[in-house]
Amino acid sequence: MNPGLSEGDICTYLRSDGVWGFFWVQRIDALADGRDALSLRKFAVHARDEVLREHLDDVRELKSKPLQGHFPIVGTRVAEVEPRVIGSMPVSEADLEGYRIWRAAYEQGEAGVFTVALEEI
Repeated sequence: MNPGLSEGDICTYLRSDGVWGFFWVQRIDALADGRDALSLRKFAVHARDEVLREHLDDVRELKSKPLQGHFPIVGTRVAEVEPRVIGSMPVSEADLEGYRIWRAAYEQGEAGVFTVALEEI
């Protein structure tokens, strides 16, 4: 289940510790079992206050922050955190190195998709 997100979306979600986390959607793949795998990268920053789409300066600053590595996660786990789209960034081929490595391993049966809570990754 894709929670209504698109490739390139920048999202925020409220973590269980009360701070806001951020991630970037790089790819969405349909899995053989009918689920969706969302390939995400988290921004290496958290916020005490929610960042909204209309907070243009905050979203612009977020885009300049470092990103953590790629990880694939089932869409149902992403949907659980009720992510809010606050912006978007184009996904270039250079951004997809981690995705391509995972996808090749996944197709060979050597990699999987995370099914744990988003904030545990």
